[in-house]
Amino acid sequence: MSIEIMNTYPRLFEIKESAILMPNILFRFDVPRENDKCVFIGEDCIINCQFIFESRDGCIKIGNRSFINGGTRLISRTQITIGNDVTIAWGCTIYDHDSHSLNWEARVEDMKQQLADYRSGNNMVLNKNWDTVNSKPITIEDKVWIGFDSVILKGVTIGEGAVVGAKSVVTKDVEPWTVVAGNPARVIKRIDQERK
Repeated sequence: MSIEIMNTYPRLFEIKESAILMPNILFRFDVPRENDKCVFIGEDCIINCQFIFESRDGCIKIGNRSFINGGTRLISRTQITIGNDVTIAWGCTIYDHDSHSLNWEARVEDMKQQLADYRSGNNMVLNKNWDTVNSKPITIEDKVWIGFDSVILKGVTIGEGAVVGAKSVVTKDVEPWTVVAGNPARVIKRIDQERK
């Protein structure tokens, strides 16, 4: 299905020829997109994840020589930028929005709209009111390693060379050349600059 989407809507993609897209890669567009490019993949990457766009907006950019393993989901409404030489293990979730409002009344209206869309035979987020949802770009700088099952939330920047321990939940910026782990993720050590 993903190769079919790439062939049907080539205007949405800019993928370097040397990039390897594994057979299980998924590109999911829940609503129709305009003619703007929204997926950029650099040279010599190995990509085996899901790209999910739940609105008419969102953009995912991946630099050169980066590896993203299976089961990882990149969910974008604003922008996710992944640098060069980044390794992202399996099962991670990188999510640049809250999905729903903090206001319960807005969530009730959201649910009513989902029901109406579904009962009309449409995708449940076709007419979602994104104005009530907090969204902020995510930036993962060069040389970062993100351990399996980690979650990176909206607005986070992970600095160059940082390591995110397995099953961490990153809610705040991560300094370059540090190791963070936990829920919420906290600095547990600094990486020796001589050995980087």
